[in-house]
Amino acid sequence: MSAQHALNHDDNVYLAVTVAPSSRFVGDPDALAVHPSLTHLGIVGQMRDVQLLSVPRESWPRLQGDVLAALNTLDGVKRVDVQDPPRARVKRGGEL
Repeated sequence: MSAQHALNHDDNVYLAVTVAPSSRFVGDPDALAVHPSLTHLGIVGQMRDVQLLSVPRESWPRLQGDVLAALNTLDGVKRVDVQDPPRARVKRGGEL
């Protein structure tokens, strides 16, 4: 899968899941989609041990606890980070 992902933060919440290099998820990252609402998108950049998953934003408030618990209890998952939407940047010298 491409190292670049077209992310739509209005429709989805994105999770960066870091797995141990010896984890089964390095060879089978689709297995990280342990909840029906999770979609595996691929690796983050060139880091094979960091996988990107998405959850529909409309479902996130209701499913957040279940999804995070399911991922964090998997053997080989070191860390799960919820990605913040990018913030708009202001040009220097521009008007506020």
